[in-house]
Amino acid sequence: MDTPAPHDRPWLVQQIIQMGRDLGYLLPLLPLATVAFTAVLTLLMTSISLVIVWVGVPLGVATLWAARGLADFERLRLGALGRGPVIGIYTRPDRDASRFRRFFHPLRDGQMWLDVLHALVVFPVAVASWSITVAWASVAFVGSTAWIWEAFADADDLPAGGTLPWLTSPLGHTVIGLLALACLPVVVRGLALLHLAIGRGLLGASEERRLRAEVERLEHARGAAAAAESSALRRIERDLHDGPQQRLIRLQMDAERAERQLDTDPEAARAALAEIRGQAAETLAELRAMTRGFAPPMLAERGLLAAVESLAERSTVPVAVEADIPEGLGVAVETAAYFVVSEALANVAKHAEASAATVGIAMDGDHLLVVVTDDGRGGAHLAKGHGLAGLADRVAGAGGTLAVADAPAGGTILTARVPVG
Repeated sequence: MDTPAPHDRPWLVQQIIQMGRDLGYLLPLLPLATVAFTAVLTLLMTSISLVIVWVGVPLGVATLWAARGLADFERLRLGALGRGPVIGIYTRPDRDASRFRRFFHPLRDGQMWLDVLHALVVFPVAVASWSITVAWASVAFVGSTAWIWEAFADADDLPAGGTLPWLTSPLGHTVIGLLALACLPVVVRGLALLHLAIGRGLLGASEERRLRAEVERLEHARGAAAAAESSALRRIERDLHDGPQQRLIRLQMDAERAERQLDTDPEAARAALAEIRGQAAETLAELRAMTRGFAPPMLAERGLLAAVESLAERSTVPVAVEADIPEGLGVAVETAAYFVVSEALANVAKHAEASAATVGIAMDGDHLLVVVTDDGRGGAHLAKGHGLAGLADRVAGAGGTLAVADAPAGGTILTARVPVG
């Protein structure tokens, strides 16, 4: 039997579900807000007091990271209220930035400071809203069930009637409890929406900020793609001039010399032709190495899996391919994934001193995940001036990310995530 969609459920059921979400958010609110307020305020004041001896600066960075972790958890709780996710946008340090700049980058991130402000601002609001929630829910529960527990109470223990005796009677308690219970969904909904508004204002990015971040991401991707393309063209131009072009000129000269020797010295001509054949083979090998930056026809004709398996077969290092590739990925995604595998295996063969490598390709949510591992000496990184930096730009041009890390047991793990669709 199919579960009905939320909008198809009866109105009363929807209200009960929503009240459950609101109570699930509000009831643990005070202890969570207290922990966040205490931790952030303590770290913040300690870091400020120690700035004069510079210890406070790294402690301030730790404060920002702690506030971000607490904010991420709060975003999850706010997202569970059923009004959509609360998304915070944080800036990233430049890939070429030094470790020092990367470490202190949070100090320049406005969203992290807003996370700190949220932890401090929401605490007094949480005290009030939690108190109202607990008091209202207690009145609703105790009052609406008064006819049960008052039946077992001793008459002497019941409160004496005042000017309005019916208010202190079981009937009065029940009426007040039922009224409180009827208003409970409205009360908790209002309090939850108050915190949602605060959360969206401080923890969530506005539409303008989201659009600006998306524009910056697209501009960065376009710039990275242009840089990768320009670098590839310069490399091809340089390699053509220094390699195949010089070899072809020499081939032409040797062919003319062999042509002149055919009648006068056939043995010398035969030796020259053998040398020409060897040079032609070397030139072909160089051209094949240069065209590694171009997508092969096999990729368009037979797909990504066949192209990757062909790379594995041609590799001088034994390569195992573990791939679960869906259809319809798109040319840009398949091309980016192919170049990740191609460049990674070329680096393994040239620099890793590895005895084996593994290529894994699979979907991870709405991203294509490409992982290339080897058992070599490790030490690869994406710093500017190294071979993988251009590959990172190419992946960024497709909207993806590239990461390189040393494997725990030795070797290198290269991971690329390329968005699909």
